[in-house]
Amino acid sequence: MVYLLAKARIFRVIISAILFQFLPLQSVLSQYIFLENGNPLQRGSDVGFLADTPTRKKIDLSGIWTYKVLDGPEGTVRVPSAYDFTGEVTFQRIFEISPDDLNKYQFHLVMLGANYNTTAMINNDFITSHIGGYTSFVASIPSSVLQAGTQNVIKIVTDNKLDPTRTIPLRSQVWGWRNYGGILRDVYILATPKVFISSVATTQSISADFTVARISVSTFIDGSFSTKDDTTINRLQWYAEIVDKQTNLSVAKSNTLPVIFQNKVWTTGPVELTVTGPRLWSPETPDLYIIKTYLVNPATAESVDEYDVNAGIRKIDFANGKIVVNGKKTLLKGMIWMEDHQSFGSSLPYEEMEKDVVMMKSIGANAIRFGHHPPHPYMLSLCDRYGMLALEELPVKNVPASVLSQEYYVELAGAAMREMILRDRNHPSVFAWGLGDDFETWSDASRVYVEQLSKLAKSLDSRPVYYATNSASDLCNDLVDFAAVSLTTRDIKEFKKDLDDLRIANEGKPLVVVRMGAEVQPDNTNGYSDPLSTQAQARYILQHVDIIRASNADGVFLWAFNDWKGDRPALTVNSTDPWMHSLGVVSRGREKRIAFDAARSAFNNDKFSALPIGSNPSSAPILYVVTGLVILIGTAYLYNISRRFREGLNRSMVNAYNFFADVRDQRIVTIFHSTLLGLIVSAATAIVVSSILYRFRGSIALDNLLSYILVSDNLKEDVVKLILNPKLFLPVFTGICFLLLLIISMGLWVVAPIFKVRIYPFHAYAITMWSTPPLLLLIPLGMILYRLMDSPVYILPAVILFMVLLIWVLFRFLKGISIILDTTPLKVYVIGVLSLIGMFAAVYFYLDYTQSGSLYVTFLRNDILTRTH
Repeated sequence: MVYLLAKARIFRVIISAILFQFLPLQSVLSQYIFLENGNPLQRGSDVGFLADTPTRKKIDLSGIWTYKVLDGPEGTVRVPSAYDFTGEVTFQRIFEISPDDLNKYQFHLVMLGANYNTTAMINNDFITSHIGGYTSFVASIPSSVLQAGTQNVIKIVTDNKLDPTRTIPLRSQVWGWRNYGGILRDVYILATPKVFISSVATTQSISADFTVARISVSTFIDGSFSTKDDTTINRLQWYAEIVDKQTNLSVAKSNTLPVIFQNKVWTTGPVELTVTGPRLWSPETPDLYIIKTYLVNPATAESVDEYDVNAGIRKIDFANGKIVVNGKKTLLKGMIWMEDHQSFGSSLPYEEMEKDVVMMKSIGANAIRFGHHPPHPYMLSLCDRYGMLALEELPVKNVPASVLSQEYYVELAGAAMREMILRDRNHPSVFAWGLGDDFETWSDASRVYVEQLSKLAKSLDSRPVYYATNSASDLCNDLVDFAAVSLTTRDIKEFKKDLDDLRIANEGKPLVVVRMGAEVQPDNTNGYSDPLSTQAQARYILQHVDIIRASNADGVFLWAFNDWKGDRPALTVNSTDPWMHSLGVVSRGREKRIAFDAARSAFNNDKFSALPIGSNPSSAPILYVVTGLVILIGTAYLYNISRRFREGLNRSMVNAYNFFADVRDQRIVTIFHSTLLGLIVSAATAIVVSSILYRFRGSIALDNLLSYILVSDNLKEDVVKLILNPKLFLPVFTGICFLLLLIISMGLWVVAPIFKVRIYPFHAYAITMWSTPPLLLLIPLGMILYRLMDSPVYILPAVILFMVLLIWVLFRFLKGISIILDTTPLKVYVIGVLSLIGMFAAVYFYLDYTQSGSLYVTFLRNDILTRTH
């Protein structure tokens, strides 16, 4: 036993030394990156949520905070900011409240966005906790918690770790958005009167000739007076007023209604205001009004509280399957905007958000689809002011039906839906509420989620409900108001056919292509013959938008306005950076591409200058043929000049039993020849594996599979870079294969004493290396495999041949073990096969436990099957 432990210790030391040499430092050391915004809070009536009014004050908490990463560094950071790593971070700062304000106001903590799991404390007293990084929340601060002066300490803890089944969004696999952590958006303390207006809801109806608009306003009151016997408590009243935002003139004013306080609840009735000759809001004329609601004390004629919201008077209908805005049929010409920036991550300053909206408007866009989650509320204010219809949706992407149908997940999504709608339902720009994107709509189990979330949305607001899907077998489309489809194929005929089929399947409903785009290599200007060139992206937009117009579809959203960083490294991106998704008409730093001008021409139906055809370099690497030829010639040369190598190779293939017995007894092969054989076989294997991986580098299935298997993002990033660079992959993977053979031989040497047999390292090494000669057949296969796989008919036979050779080698190895350990082959076969099965089972259950791997593999398989039928 001591002997066995000593050898195991030596084995571990050697492996650790090898891994230390090859693993990059950045995969060992965590990086703690903060992308700072730090700008002060925006003031005024256009902030998008909780506008400034005379009766309220805001204590801006932006600026310098201290931070402490759990089990990591500490320092200072400017808030708002986004941290670009996964973990728990505690933020802290002090703030001041004057004695007069402390007695006068009720205070609330307002956070416009903090990701993902957030806990807030003031002066070490718990204030609130919140789940979800993209919806805003408001929490009342008990007056007993606060102190007059500068000794108030606020502590906010955020943790952006996601789970494969229990968070919204789920732990992303590939092609998701970056899961930045931290206090991403504004944070401040809102001071309101003791009794205050907590929210306002508006609905509207417009006469058929658009000359009269009736606005219904409901207000919700909260809070309490400091004394129970205050005679004012049942004398409060409220009213609403509509003010023209452009002229600041009042255009309508309601009667004053009483506010009743009973059973600790404030109740009010709605009021209706009539606007004659309204100026209608539309993308072409984004005219706005301000709806002001007042809580007043008639005894003193003073305003107790004022709550303002921007509003637009518009009518959106679906008539005969078409989108009609204010009586005019409208084609949605939209961009998908990802809340990400090269310098700020998802914590964009106000001026950067406005620049983006101005750029999209200049393209000719009249709509924005927000990239899979609710945006900063200021973006919706910008949409109101610039005239951009907004599609706003939940961060529910690529979710299997078995998760969607769970009660806890429906509740989690419902809470996010409620927060999203209650915050943004008064914005005239919001066109529809989205339930998610690319979840499993081809399963009946998903109907539970779609039905319940649709009902919830309709109970809170009257706008249309949708979800985005790329499935050809949709079983939930009867539960939503219009068809929102994702079509990303480059093939023109296939694109037209898909549009026609979808129009038939959704007859009577508007059909909007909510995702359509082409990825580019940012520096590729080879001309449109190269599908990854910037010219090809421009041509894609021009052609596909024309098809949308001709097909009588009702809208298109280009994927995307800007590049963005993904949450997992992806094989299927072509930007040379596995983390970067380069589908934008502008880069992540907002540099324009030729596609920007192409989108402007397509949206405005203008002519576009001719694009250069250029050339498309061959995608089939000659490297495989050259490398295979070199290895083949080298092997043939070695075979001819070395009698000992030739005889060993012949005998090992013809009579393996006698050969391994002679290796045990006579050492008929040398370490040099064994090493050469191991290197040759490793190189041949590398060519075949590289051919397969490089050939399917565009496969989303392979991309996801690598994410399931390679749990570490740093490891997958390195693997992706190797796959996309065969010149580097071949030597590295050759070394990995040879290292694996070396580890197997050392493992055999370590475990041999269990069988009460002592063997020399040479025997273990020779048995391992000379079990592999069948893999020499991979040399000619690797030379032609990439070309063979151009025809699907050869893919399965090639894979089967590869697996057969591996199984052949395995049983040769087990036979060699039985000979060298002087035991029966059947015993070794049973132990070897069971050990292999056990190892794979352990890996499978580990991945299933940590990443729900089996669930997502099933989801991915079903997704592929539905797309192909």
